[in-house]
Order: sequence, then structure tokens, then C-alpha cells
Amino acid sequence: MQIVDFVVVRKLEHLTGSKDAPSLGFAVEARDRPGPVYKEGTSPQDIVWIQLHGGLVVGGASITLGWVGEYSNIQQVRDRTRPHPALFGLHAFWQGRPRYGYAAVAALERERLVEPFWAGPRTYGYEWIVLDSQKKRSSWLDPKPPPRGGEGLASEFRSWLSTR
Repeated sequence: MQIVDFVVVRKLEHLTGSKDAPSLGFAVEARDRPGPVYKEGTSPQDIVWIQLHGGLVVGGASITLGWVGEYSNIQQVRDRTRPHPALFGLHAFWQGRPRYGYAAVAALERERLVEPFWAGPRTYGYEWIVLDSQKKRSSWLDPKPPPRGGEGLASEFRSWLSTR
């Protein structure tokens, strides 16, 4: 079994847990058409990197159990995250998602924060990216200089940490 790397892009306000015990709980993608994770699937021990919208990589985790499938109501996807009340109850995370479509959900373990670094494309439509080639892995994980105005996001993340 080959271990695959993924990048999950989250908004800062969708992070849960604390600086000593980050707790994202699940990686989730819900789309109106099959996305790369839906097509690729996940396996236990696959690696997930957590990037904030804007390009700041702040954490990592491993997948314990993954699911991909079609859904006819977003609540079916949300229910799969019920074991993690912080994400399940985060209404802003679930708003605006397609009412029906294709989803991937993976339970995370060994969640950890990393020394934040800038990487990856700054604007990208997907929230879960499969790093299925060395070129893509390099594009998403090689450190880059901060974008113009990036200090604002870094400062907001430091503030988030200080309140946890």
C-alpha cells in the first residue's frame, strides 16, 4: 500500500481544538460532481496537510478511516462527522455546500500543528487536493515567500493560537 499525501484547505474559523491538541476531526469534501478525492479514495495512514485559505500550512494528520460516496442530502455527509462534535456542530462549515452530490470524508488521527509556512497556490477551488505526483507535491508543499498582505493571516493564526 502506497501512502498518499493530501492537502485540506480550511478557513481559520473552521479550525477546532487547541495549540496543544488540535482537533480537526475529519477531512471533508462535498461537491456537485466527483472530485479527485472521490475518484482516488483514501487509505489508513495517508497523510493530510492542513492549509488555511490564503496559503499558510499550519498542521498535519493521518487518516484512520475514509469514505467516499454519493449523497442526496448534505446531512448524510454531516452525520458522518458526528463523532467530532466541534466540526459536526460548526454550522458555518456546512453552509453553502451542495445539497446533493459526491463526498469524501476521512477521520483524522495524530493531528499536530507544524511551524507555519507559506506554500501552495493561494487561490484554488478545491478544499481537498490529492498530491498524486512529485510535481504536484512540490507545488503544494515547498515553502514559498509570503504573499502580499499575508502577514494578516499569519497574525490571525497566532491570535487563534493564543486564545486556545
